[in-house]
Amino acid sequence: MRNPILVGERLYLRPLEASDAELLATTYATEVATFMERGRMPYSPLEFARWIERLHARQPPRDIDFAVCLRADDRFIGYNGLSDIDYVERTAESESDFGPEEVRNRGYGTEAKHLLLEYAFDRLHLHAVHSFVWEPNARSAAALIKQGYRPAGRLKWNDVKAGVYRDTLVFDILRADWIAARDAWRAGQAGAGGR
Repeated sequence: MRNPILVGERLYLRPLEASDAELLATTYATEVATFMERGRMPYSPLEFARWIERLHARQPPRDIDFAVCLRADDRFIGYNGLSDIDYVERTAESESDFGPEEVRNRGYGTEAKHLLLEYAFDRLHLHAVHSFVWEPNARSAAALIKQGYRPAGRLKWNDVKAGVYRDTLVFDILRADWIAARDAWRAGQAGAGGR
């Protein structure tokens, strides 16, 4: 493992590095599941490298993003993080993006989100984390529910794609809710033989 911040059963989180920029650009360029996007932008490795550099420049950071890596081979499979961190009110927005396609639907996103929430609640001592999902992205909404988030509302006609306005769904999780979801998830993992 390279520079792990948090370690799970199959994954670990580490700081994003400039060397991750090439894979991020390739992942965005080859993504086939565009139903969840409002539109694709061509990102270059240079743009991702600048983004990673900016993440590490501000102290305390407003955004913290992690590379999600497999413990077995250190392979970078996506990223997750916290944005708009408010250290006074103790809130933040969670975000995640996984690719390539072959790593999806294996529970990695849930494991990575639990590591991220552990960081948010145990290390940053946040009180609440929220997340926004574009209405057509049912997969992300279902994942948030599985990870312990609750529906918290919707922003009506918040975004448009191909001339059709869609809502943005709002989810949140409080520290106490996360502890309950984490304990249930761990019990389920133990019952499933560690998978």
